[in-house]
Order: sequence, then structure tokens, then C-alpha cells
Amino acid sequence: MDTFNSATGWFLGHCADHRKLSPHTLKAYKHDLSHFRTFAPDLPGDIPISSIDRNLVQRWLASMNGAKPRSARRRLATLKSMFSSLERCGNLKNNPLAGFRSEIKVGSILPRTVARGTVKLLLQSPRKEVAQRPAMRNRSILETALIEILFATGMRVSEVVATNIADVDMERLVISVRGKGNRERQIPIVCDAFQEALTQNQVERRLKGAKPDDPLFVNLRGSRMSDQSVRAVLRRHATRIGTRRITPHMLRHTLATLLLEDGVDLRHIQRLLGHSSIVTTTIYVHVSERSQRKALGSRHPRNKMTV
Repeated sequence: MDTFNSATGWFLGHCADHRKLSPHTLKAYKHDLSHFRTFAPDLPGDIPISSIDRNLVQRWLASMNGAKPRSARRRLATLKSMFSSLERCGNLKNNPLAGFRSEIKVGSILPRTVARGTVKLLLQSPRKEVAQRPAMRNRSILETALIEILFATGMRVSEVVATNIADVDMERLVISVRGKGNRERQIPIVCDAFQEALTQNQVERRLKGAKPDDPLFVNLRGSRMSDQSVRAVLRRHATRIGTRRITPHMLRHTLATLLLEDGVDLRHIQRLLGHSSIVTTTIYVHVSERSQRKALGSRHPRNKMTV
């Protein structure tokens, strides 16, 4: 592979066919590599692989002065991943980015969470809506199960919309999930209200002729729900209960934080969320420490002693 375009095409195909990465990840990789390609106006046409060196990459990074550090680091990681794959598969003799490190600093961003009381109102919202508008019954059953699965399992929105009816085993009470990097995990169904909501949704789907390989959640047209459709459902119910914007990822963060505060082992949370490394899960330790400080500060007996 002598040119950057041919290398990019091979890399994206390799990621799809061999690494089984999701379409969302492939789209992000393509975007990052296109960003590098549009840089370097002094290199017209396709870029020879031999012309790519550390100096060019350093200039590329310097051109991202206004970009968020996290975005710049992700773009660099994508480029390095492509060169590493080319070298590993015998398509490149010398990797110019082997051992390359940048000085990009990315600060720790604590995840946004939702208060317990707000989560409770959100879970109640579709149930109350059907009581007020009986015609909304079928939609309410689906939206109840949707909000329940987001909070009860902490699944990513992409994982939820990819779930099929057959992935939910109501006899064993587990959900089979295919997450990032095509990694599979099983999430136990441990909440009675969640189990009931899933059962009702399954019954409704089968009454309408749905088959095991059909999606668990569908839109008004009967097609698989998209990420945007799920977010729209949350926005509507957040508005109904008079609260701020709530996203699927906020519910995921909230579940992990509350589990940790209630004493659940970090390893269990890691497996539940599908993190490949427990280092990723440790961000919730910081959130829990912040909550602990607040709780101790307001309730510690020493603060109530004037001596």
C-alpha cells in the first residue's frame, strides 16, 4: 500500500471484517483519517505513505489548536492505530509513528448524573401518561420498557437499539449484549419492575407478529428504533416531569454511581457496563468520593459540636 487513500480503505475494511467494529466506530475512524488527509495542502492529490513522518504529524496536531484535547488525542490514536495495523499485517515495513507520543493533555471529566428522585419520576412518566391517555397504551408499554432497560442495565444506547427479541431470555432472566469491539456480555435482569416491563413489551411485540430476530424496540413505523428516537423519548418525558435534559449516557452514569455508593464492587460494575478495563470504571470512584464528602460535610457529628 503506497498511498494514504489505499491504506485508509484497507484499514477501514480490516476494522469491519476482522475487528468487527460497529458502524458508528468506523464512521468516526473515517472522519478522523479524512481530517488528516485534508491537512497538508502542500501535498496535492493522494499522499504517499513514504511522505508521512513525525514532523508532518506534529504539524497536523499543531493545526488543531482550537480543537478539544480529547478530539485531538482521538484523531492521533486513530492514525496510530492504522499504521500499527498496516505494520502488523505486513503491509508496512517501517512504522513512522511507532512509540510516538504527544503532549496533548486531557483533563478528567466527571460524568453528569441524575438525582434519584428525578430518575423515579422519569420511570413513572410513561406509566402515568397511559392513565391520562388510554390511546397511548401500546406506546406507553414500549417506552416504559425502554426507559427501564436504560436505567436498570446501564446499556449504551447503541446496544439497546441493537437488541433483538431473542436476546432477552425471560426464563434465565438475562439479556445478551454485543458491545464495543464486538465483545459479548450477559446482563442479569434483577429488578421486578424492569422484568414486568420487558414481559409486557415482549407480549405486545409478539401479538403484532414479531419474530425472535426482530428488534426489541421499534418506532411508530414498526422499524428498529434509532439512537435519535431513543433520545427523543427521553427528551419528551424529561419535559413532562419538568426537568433538565436527560440522555441515555446520563442514566448509565447515574446507575454506576448509585451502585458504587451503595457498596457494589467495582468489578461487578465493570462487567455490567461492558468496560474492557477497570481503569475506565474508576471514574465513578471520583464521583462517589464527591458524594461522600457532601454527605459527611452535612451530617458529620463534629460539625454539630461548638466546642
